[in-house]
Amino acid sequence: MGVNLATSATIRPTASSEELYLANELMAKVHSDDYASTMRWLLRHASAYPGLPPEHTRIAILDGKIAGALRLTTETMRVGDARLKVAGLGLVTTAPEFRHRGVCTELLRETQRYMLGHGYHVSMLFGIPNFYHRFGYATTLADYTISLDVTEVPSVLSGTYKVRAAKPGDIGAIQKIHASNDAEVSCSLLRSSAHLKFKWDRFSPAMVFTTQQGRVVAYVLMRQTEGGSTVEDVGVADLSVAPDVLAYCAGRAQDAFCPRIRFLLPPENPLAHYLARFQSVHEMRISRDRGGMMAFVDLGEALESMLPEWEARVVDTPAEHGRSEVTLLVDGRTYRVRSTHGSLDVAQAPGRHKFSVSRMDLMHLLTGYAHFEDIFCSERRMLPTGSRELLAALFPKRSPCVHPFDQF
Repeated sequence: MGVNLATSATIRPTASSEELYLANELMAKVHSDDYASTMRWLLRHASAYPGLPPEHTRIAILDGKIAGALRLTTETMRVGDARLKVAGLGLVTTAPEFRHRGVCTELLRETQRYMLGHGYHVSMLFGIPNFYHRFGYATTLADYTISLDVTEVPSVLSGTYKVRAAKPGDIGAIQKIHASNDAEVSCSLLRSSAHLKFKWDRFSPAMVFTTQQGRVVAYVLMRQTEGGSTVEDVGVADLSVAPDVLAYCAGRAQDAFCPRIRFLLPPENPLAHYLARFQSVHEMRISRDRGGMMAFVDLGEALESMLPEWEARVVDTPAEHGRSEVTLLVDGRTYRVRSTHGSLDVAQAPGRHKFSVSRMDLMHLLTGYAHFEDIFCSERRMLPTGSRELLAALFPKRSPCVHPFDQF
């Protein structure tokens, strides 16, 4: 059902193939200099992206025209053992002739209401500066780069593995390796075989490493650009294949006369740990109020979804023994978190030992972008030891990241 606004606009899903085409056309014209290729990609995205129903292309109608559009994807995000349903916002667009009339604001507000009614826990986007924070989005996702000189590592392969171009038949093995490597990466999106099939044209330059018997044990997606040699995606079944993967990358860089290699890897990735053995530069870049941003959609359900991870976190901590309780006070609402001998429950109810926190700060705590002590110590707060230990166990410091390949 459409929503009538003070601007006389109506927000609703596209209702026909013609409207879908016009929405795609608007998004292509605004977001890309290469209209033709972007239009082809958008049309394919609307029809083939995993789990994308027609109603997820949403438009604003004003004066009988499509004044704005966006696309909503459904993703699954992991935070340790927890899985959260993510609404991915992309291609948020206002037609030039309708700008500064509140069209984009109302389009986003109505989409947030839609998310809440359809069971999403959080929303994620990769946005422009100084706009999305007004809708509750907080910069949460950092960009990570590891760079090293090619002379730091051998460029000759051991001969233990075969190296060949990746094929669609390798998708299952690649997906399994990626899932294993990303297990400890906070906020990483689950990459299904369907996602890889959809993006295969982008992934197809990848190479795979196989055993002599043909089992895929590693993959690497590497590109030579004006900026040098960049490894956009890489995965290893175990670290025994890491020296050959690194040697292959060094050889490719030398062939292209590039003195350095850049790996786009978060710190928790096992290959990132391996690269720390070499003289290398590990960088984290954060762009305030822009880039990878997140907001809660249904805070209560998001906290409930964290229970598997939280119960794993309290093992072997003081919070595992006895009873402890803390009550998160967020925007005037209370969320009681209680631990009884390591078994946790969350309820939207009054409780003891209140810890007041903003939604943005709570997002930073939940994802690990900020550590509990960082926020606790920023103001004068009083909590009993048990409550403080419980919060410290639930909210460890992590490195939240979404791989560039998975961004929407």
